[in-house]
Amino acid sequence: MLTPGPQDLRVALSRYADARIEDARRSTDATVRAVEDATYTLCVMTGTRPVTRALHVADTMLGMRATVSPALRRPAGRQPDDGLLTA
Repeated sequence: MLTPGPQDLRVALSRYADARIEDARRSTDATVRAVEDATYTLCVMTGTRPVTRALHVADTMLGMRATVSPALRRPAGRQPDDGLLTA
């Protein structure tokens, strides 16, 4: 299975949330279909079912990407050296 990128996961999660909200406001055939489509997309992207598990896995995947290796962390108060001279 290919691992989706963080931006793709965020878009899929947002699409799912928007579809659920719209369906809760006023359920129509179109809103039900939008929820089903967003659910299917999340399940495929995470390789899991049901959607509750897919949501958990997507959140976990995003959390893992937010972790930075301790070796790559900058000491507090230090700015990256971008080679620009400042006045």
